[in-house]
Amino acid sequence: MHIAYPGTYVRHRSPAANMKDAMNTVGLAKAIMKLGEVRPASPLKEIGACQEVFRHERFVRAAEADRRAIMLASSQKRYAEEQTYPLDNYFGVDLMPYLTEREVLDLGCFTAGRSVAWCERYRFKRLLGIDVAPEFIEAATQFAQSKRVDARFEVAHGETLPLESESVDAIISFDVFEHVQNLRQTLSECRRVLRPGGRLMVVFPSYYQPVEHHLALATRIPGLQYLFSGATLTRAYYEILRERGSDAQWYWRDAPELEAWEKGNTINGTTYRGFGKLIREGGWKVVMNSRAPIGSIGRNASRKLSYRLMSRLFVPLTALPGLQEVFLHRVTYILEKPAN
Repeated sequence: MHIAYPGTYVRHRSPAANMKDAMNTVGLAKAIMKLGEVRPASPLKEIGACQEVFRHERFVRAAEADRRAIMLASSQKRYAEEQTYPLDNYFGVDLMPYLTEREVLDLGCFTAGRSVAWCERYRFKRLLGIDVAPEFIEAATQFAQSKRVDARFEVAHGETLPLESESVDAIISFDVFEHVQNLRQTLSECRRVLRPGGRLMVVFPSYYQPVEHHLALATRIPGLQYLFSGATLTRAYYEILRERGSDAQWYWRDAPELEAWEKGNTINGTTYRGFGKLIREGGWKVVMNSRAPIGSIGRNASRKLSYRLMSRLFVPLTALPGLQEVFLHRVTYILEKPAN
């Protein structure tokens, strides 16, 4: 609203002028993103861990045997990553006491490479998993069967878990909570399906973690979310991918505008502080909260001493409100559903 006081003149900008400014901002974002432009490896050369592979013609038009081979390769990629760098590293504690002989749900299992590796490592009583796409679930089921793991996978969303109340002992969610459409409802569902004393183990990046803006199919430039709004970055990302032509169609974003729940490309904008508020409101008991700084953990850190040495400088900053969002490696908690 513009208020004009006597003797003053208020200049109203036209919609066209506002649109021009927005386009100029998008252009600047594109220019910066292209300074570190990257492209994903084509599925014609390698399958990798990119979930968009299931939209590529190599999979969509494949014969059944080839289709199953692609699904298996996707599962094997995550399975190998987990064996090389186990989940314990992210929490800094041995997870065996929380998981052995327990019924465990993987919330966001993808093709179950990690899920199956967890089941083998921690000796679950039974593995359950959900994800949002039928091809993910088909691949997960195939992989668990190939490893002779007792598992059940279903297409579902975190906001509406297809489980009876108090039916599982533990839930693991790795790099998924930033993508759910309603995190408050997802946490409520997790609490509902856990048995009293059950644990939720969650790892995901804060919105302001500098290298986790979820634009990695276009750029490696960090910290873009500090410079531009999510709407601007998403439109810039959309345009860059479209400019690559039909060869990039398998990983195009569908629309340049944000969905109602999005704060950035495929992410809900959850911060470390915001998640802390949600767990307090939800009545969770905090069993542990890792304060590992960026660069101290993760597969890259495990291979590069320079990352680990640099991360030591960030330790004091992880204790400062606000700066925690930038310098924590991940939002990492073990939460417990109270017995009463």
